[in-house]
Amino acid sequence: MGNQEKTRVKQQYYIPMEVKEGTIITKEYEDTPRTWSKIGNRKVRTILVPATEEQYKAYMQSEWKEDKRQQRLADKRKKREKAQVEHRDDFSIKGWDTPVSFEQLCETEYGFPRENRQDSPEEILEKEELLEALRRELAKMEELDLTILQMAIQGVSEAAIGREVGLSQKGVNKRKHRILKQLRNQLEDYR
Repeated sequence: MGNQEKTRVKQQYYIPMEVKEGTIITKEYEDTPRTWSKIGNRKVRTILVPATEEQYKAYMQSEWKEDKRQQRLADKRKKREKAQVEHRDDFSIKGWDTPVSFEQLCETEYGFPRENRQDSPEEILEKEELLEALRRELAKMEELDLTILQMAIQGVSEAAIGREVGLSQKGVNKRKHRILKQLRNQLEDYR
């Protein structure tokens, strides 16, 4: 192999930009061919915009994380379905998306009252006061914080929330934890 020089081909990176009705495309990219690309979990018509390696990795990192999360959830579902077919209970594969019955929640002491139990007038009053305090605290929040909180409650991933509100996933995570900590502190008297 003597003095053979290794030739390195510089890899070119492209970021897919979705093209849909109303997308404004500069003259520079008018003649660029449209291709089908996967953005998130959707296949869409795109043009490929040249980018540096750093730009490409920064853009794709949240997409890769979301894809990995979806793969883990799919694997967990498959294992859970296999365990159900084999009529065995495998607690290691139960997660937040595992469907459970009301009875199972009561058995695991998640704090749900039994169907035949009635709340006392004092408990009802305490709950109403807590809800009123929660409404007051939510009314004080910024619009961005409310949006993040609502989307998180609906099960939207932090990466998707970040794309929606214009923050990074880490920024959404920090803000969400700050919001929840603030609510816990404000509602501490009602516990």
